Amino acid sequence: MQREITVREFENAVNAVDDIEPMIVKRENKKDLLVISLEQYQKEMFLSKLEKSKEEYEKGKVHNARTVFKGLREGI
Repeated sequence: MQREITVREFENAVNAVDDIEPMIVKRENKKDLLVISLEQYQKEMFLSKLEKSKEEYEKGKVHNARTVFKGLREGI
């Protein structure tokens, strides 16, 4: 669950805890910044790439490993 905070509240929150939950930082009453942990970001990026790979597989955009490695060897 995300929460909305000001820049000053963000500074206090970061200094007070080791584990940051997702936060939206507002400046001049406008939502400017989303803060998530590095671990959560990496998880989201991995899941995004996994989903893209699944879509490419379903569309038949795959290559046999032997073909790929043979092409690499011949290109050297």
